[in-house]
Amino acid sequence: MQTPTCDRSTVPGALENLVSVTGDADSAPDVAVSTPLRAGSLQFADLETGEGTEVVTANQLIGFGITLVNGETGEQILQQGYDAQAQLNTVAQWDTALPGISDALMCASAGSRIVVAFSPEDLAEAAQVVQTDGASVVAVIDLQTVYLSAADGAEQFNQGLGLPAVVRTPDGVPGVIVPDAEAPTEPVAQVLKKGDGATVAAGDTIAAQVLVVGWDKQLVSTTWGDVPTALQPVDGDDPVLDTLVGQTVGSQVMVVVPASETQPTARVHVVDILGVVGVAAG
Repeated sequence: MQTPTCDRSTVPGALENLVSVTGDADSAPDVAVSTPLRAGSLQFADLETGEGTEVVTANQLIGFGITLVNGETGEQILQQGYDAQAQLNTVAQWDTALPGISDALMCASAGSRIVVAFSPEDLAEAAQVVQTDGASVVAVIDLQTVYLSAADGAEQFNQGLGLPAVVRTPDGVPGVIVPDAEAPTEPVAQVLKKGDGATVAAGDTIAAQVLVVGWDKQLVSTTWGDVPTALQPVDGDDPVLDTLVGQTVGSQVMVVVPASETQPTARVHVVDILGVVGVAAG
């Protein structure tokens, strides 16, 4: 269980009295709405509170089951994410489809069941997910999967004179301090944080945040501030992917890859392992 990092606050209005939800949180619910339900603004309440990983950033990957009901008629509009594995998207991507859903999900924990009422104004710019002719929409969300926002493992002691140092913001975003020293001529790997999540096997697909900095102290690439990237660790010639095999979710790993014919300067890769796709997260 993740240590809480933000305070969950809801705007329930009268939702708990107007919406009845039955069924287990891991199965498709039956939703009954006292009609007409007309929401003047976004409202949301927790029907059940989970104990898993929290939603703390808009770029966090999540998966959920969702049921949408027309607040005017009580008719079900959509129900998905229960028969098969829930589709993974970031909170920000879901917010494009259902504007305001990020507010309803922020600081919620995996395992929670949340009821949300969207006003017609909330849905005016929705990405064609719902067509309700000006009616409010009620959503029941079963938050099944929440990937980590950053590596949350235990700090590890490493010895390595002349190797880069990794610093982090309070949110866990890394930065690299490259020393004024010669770069290694062989790959070097260090586990900076050791997570206690699932173990990564060769051939798994993982969600990760990756920072790459050259030995010349120039930024090569970063996924931080954007959608986490998918990597497939394998035993083989790629020092980064090879190092990730056998690591655990929640770990942060640094790999220094020496210069080569195709890479004129050594590069420092810092990988935060956020989750294994297909393995229950959070």
